[in-house]
Amino acid sequence: AVRRLSLQRRMLTTGVGLERKERGGEDLSTMRRRLLYQMRKRGILETDLLLSTFASEHLAELERGELVDLDSLLSNIDWDIFYWATNKTPAPASVQSMSVFQKLRDHANKQGSGIVRMPDLP
Repeated sequence: AVRRLSLQRRMLTTGVGLERKERGGEDLSTMRRRLLYQMRKRGILETDLLLSTFASEHLAELERGELVDLDSLLSNIDWDIFYWATNKTPAPASVQSMSVFQKLRDHANKQGSGIVRMPDLP
């Protein structure tokens, strides 16, 4: 109960931070495959579509530091990610400082209002 309260308090004060498992020594190929899966299977359709189309267009070109930041970003609640990326609510400074978040926000802004579908798996 104390641990849960501590996590809730941290999330309320920073807006960031579900716990994330450290994955030392993960090669880039494995990391990209894991992130692709995590970006497609969030649980909320709007976030799934936003992240899966972003992954389809950008995941292959992201460098390790951006992938680590993306992994950290994905540790947040789906609706937070969606609202931050679509400028519905302000993202915390720690998220705004991520170059991968800026790319995600640019991607969200160019999607428009057309029909979007989940990209096919490679």
